[in-house]
Amino acid sequence: MGLDCKAFAELARGDFEFTRETRYLTGIIKLEFGGGIVWALNFHNGVLTLVEDGVAVSDSDCKIVVGGRSDQWESLLEDKPLPFYQCLQSAAVKHQMKLSDTNETFAYLPALNRMTTLLRQLKNGRA
Repeated sequence: MGLDCKAFAELARGDFEFTRETRYLTGIIKLEFGGGIVWALNFHNGVLTLVEDGVAVSDSDCKIVVGGRSDQWESLLEDKPLPFYQCLQSAAVKHQMKLSDTNETFAYLPALNRMTTLLRQLKNGRA
């Protein structure tokens, strides 16, 4: 898929909507992109402090886990995604992407949706 975690971190830290929606979050959001590519987004009191390789991070150590096969992510991050790939929630329900059911998942759904938009922009060269 070719996403750069450092470019994402820079984009996310500079995005008002994302930083507003992650306020108060402390913990890890784990993104499993398929093909062994896993990111761990580390937050402290709403600040994205680090994006690192998350292969060794256990799901139980995370506040939120999002995952899918690489083809699912490709569909989700299309510039104009097909129906039910426009957001993580519908992709989880209709296309079996992984979305944890923790309290934080629901509390931070706007942040997850904005994160998806930022990843989509990054993938399609619009960031």
